[in-house]
Amino acid sequence: MKKIGLAIGIIVIFLFILDQTIFKDKGPNHVSKQSSTYPKVEDQASVPIGLDEDEKAPSFTIQTIDGKEVSLEQFRGKKILLNFWATWCPPCKKEMPEMQKFYEEYESKDYLVLAVNVTVAEKTSKAVSSFVDDYGLTFPVLMDEKGEVAHQFEILSYPTSYFIDSDGIIRKKIVGGLSKEMLYREMSLLP
Repeated sequence: MKKIGLAIGIIVIFLFILDQTIFKDKGPNHVSKQSSTYPKVEDQASVPIGLDEDEKAPSFTIQTIDGKEVSLEQFRGKKILLNFWATWCPPCKKEMPEMQKFYEEYESKDYLVLAVNVTVAEKTSKAVSSFVDDYGLTFPVLMDEKGEVAHQFEILSYPTSYFIDSDGIIRKKIVGGLSKEMLYREMSLLP
């Protein structure tokens, strides 16, 4: 009886692996490994606003660490990494240097890193300023003082990153730290 149960378990696992690899429906918006970018969306008016992939990112207005007011809409035309983070978060600390290197390398090519500090989760806003200085961050650091933008984007853990194309469409969401490879790959796929 145990052998039959084990055999059935192995078959179920095998079928699950097949389903997730070979038989998986890739759908019309799937990006193959040969594709150089996500497909461009022709009918912008038909794209709903939301937080899922292939939906238009909701707009927000927020202040930078320097006190300047910015909105997500003003960066339309740029390929954006929208990253939610906190100073006390170990994966956030690990990914920041790679994000800075990417920003320095690609800023002039219409790529942008927007780092939304969820300031409501910090002990003080001075901790954010110290962090930015210590890490030498030059990309825009946005201060979510009340956690409203984090709530709008349904942020449950740090870091969480949204990859948004030049038309404002979310192409990928990654919860957890970004490796250099993930960062460069996802940004390079944005049309």
